Amino acid sequence: MAPQERGAISCRRIVVERFGGVEELREVETTVAAPPPGHTRVKVIAAGVGFTDLMARAGEYLLQRKVPFCPGYELVGEVVDTSGEGMAPGTLVAAALPKMGTYTEYVVLPNWLLVPLPDGLDPHLAAAVPLDYLTALSVLETHGRVARGDTVLIQGASGGVGQALSQLGRRSGLRMYGTASASGSAERLARYGVEYIDYRRQDFETIIREREPHGIQAVFDHIGGANLAKSYRVLAPGGVLVSYAFVGRPGHMISDTVRGAARVKLMNMRPGRRAALCMVPRELKTNRDWYRVSLERLLTLARSGEIEPSIAAIHPLAKASDVHAALERREITGKIVLTAS
Repeated sequence: MAPQERGAISCRRIVVERFGGVEELREVETTVAAPPPGHTRVKVIAAGVGFTDLMARAGEYLLQRKVPFCPGYELVGEVVDTSGEGMAPGTLVAAALPKMGTYTEYVVLPNWLLVPLPDGLDPHLAAAVPLDYLTALSVLETHGRVARGDTVLIQGASGGVGQALSQLGRRSGLRMYGTASASGSAERLARYGVEYIDYRRQDFETIIREREPHGIQAVFDHIGGANLAKSYRVLAPGGVLVSYAFVGRPGHMISDTVRGAARVKLMNMRPGRRAALCMVPRELKTNRDWYRVSLERLLTLARSGEIEPSIAAIHPLAKASDVHAALERREITGKIVLTAS
């Protein structure tokens, strides 16, 4: 039905009513009320899909431990209406959310979360930017504090955040090593000046020690476990290990994440080197100015082609369960975007 202006809008939304497999992603009909003061109602054009969505659906994500919920951290949409001062209807905006909720046709968000798209930037490409690239920027600048000419190691360099780190690292003049194993990783990473290490066949600690006997300035890790100690050992005096995710055991993801975070904090108490945790969903709501300036900057870089988000596929919202299944089977390399329009 055609909604009245300022009235409730009917919409489809994907929800997880109980933790479990892809069958727990359910499409429901709901309504989205008019925005309260300081908020804007947005028609979602595209929502990025991340592995955190899969973890949350399975009940194995530390930052999403309650059901029911709507998955998804990032979106691009069109302003429908706003309460008070806000952007004009029809404005295209991007956002990364502190709490999940982007697998939907319409959503109401605080005005401060919405960043206008630069003219000419494709909305689907823009939807691949917020979470991965904000994480990479935070890792590099907020926590890593690396400088031009520094040497760094990117664990999982062919993943979403890994590619973002590679691209932003190239712009920052870093010397980069990257671990990966996916087909085509060596060629892909070479485009960004990253020296490829096949972690299934090579030991990154041995290679770094041979090639960089004095150590390197930073390691960016999303694996945890035994990798943390090995990554810490290749650091030069004054170097930093930045952890932005943890790969845990199925069924033990939350406990393994908590254990990994505690380990990083203990490492940071040792003299001579630093260790840091990066959790962008929490960081963006504690530093709104950084979030807005950074996302505007990243969208501008995407518009000019200076960063290159890799979109593997675009699927309708109703195919969310198929997308999750394909990601779990590791059938897709690159970002998947769900389109709601």
